[in-house]
Amino acid sequence: MDKEIWNKPKICSSVGGSALIEGVMMRNSDKLAVSVRKSDGEIFTEVRNVVPITKKYKFFGLPFVRGAVSLIDSMVVGIKVLMESAEQVEIYDEEDEEESKFDIWMKNKFGDNYFNVMLYFSLFIALAFSIGLFILLPTFITGLLPFEKGTSGGSLLANAIEGIIKITLFLLYIYLVSKNKEIHRVFQYHGAEHKSIHTYENKEELTVENVKKHTRIHPRCGTTFMFVVIIISIILFAFTGWHHPLINMLIRIALLPVIAGISYELFKLAARSDNKLLRLVSIPGLMLQKLTTQEPDDSMIEVAIASLKAVVEDASETAPDSQEEQEQQSAPGGNL
Repeated sequence: MDKEIWNKPKICSSVGGSALIEGVMMRNSDKLAVSVRKSDGEIFTEVRNVVPITKKYKFFGLPFVRGAVSLIDSMVVGIKVLMESAEQVEIYDEEDEEESKFDIWMKNKFGDNYFNVMLYFSLFIALAFSIGLFILLPTFITGLLPFEKGTSGGSLLANAIEGIIKITLFLLYIYLVSKNKEIHRVFQYHGAEHKSIHTYENKEELTVENVKKHTRIHPRCGTTFMFVVIIISIILFAFTGWHHPLINMLIRIALLPVIAGISYELFKLAARSDNKLLRLVSIPGLMLQKLTTQEPDDSMIEVAIASLKAVVEDASETAPDSQEEQEQQSAPGGNL
């Protein structure tokens, strides 16, 4: 098997991140940095202090509870910094393009709250799309197939078919979006993010040359986490039987927090562990990173390094070794 798949950094740090439009977000246990390459070639970096919701509220930090909470929290942060990165690189040239009627209406309606409204609207759309495509659609398609699903054997077969459809849709979606030119560049920044973190976690100086030699496959990537979520959902749904289509969909939506909680704990354990048998659960997601990450150029690596340096006090410092510090690592809601 590809050595990159089994590759594991020397240290499991608290650093995570996400690829943006012409940029990279890096996040430590208490700081977040957004670095983007602006249209004039300059690297813009903004740093802010952050406190994860799992640390603000003790209950949300409990095992199996923190999974769903961290996932939503990371999605909110991820969409927010993605929107901010788009503004920084001036994707929409306000001098050449008139605002749409929708944008004008939204700004008139919500004023200073326009950005937050768009943020949570985008989050709602992202969640609805994900649940609809990867949860409800496979259930609906399976329900249309002409065989008896009421028996124990029929129920298991239906859930197995649903799982195959779910995986197929997920792989097809990743493959299709990877063919988009703009998304391909985001995937290159994703690769730069992974390579930079590998360099840091292997206790090497953060230089372009050092970063280039590392793999773009990382055990804590959000791609791997999402695949773990799909696998856990297939296993869990197999125990729920097969019912009326509406009941099936309600059961699947109701179990999403449970699935996220189990997946998160298993994902964290597999990412830290040296046990190859345990890490097998991550193999499909690690292999999928061959698509969701691409080799970056030097300019992209420079952006990733700038972002990473902004969240670590010293670029040459070693990553935390203790179990307690490792438990503080970022949630896999973004790219990493």
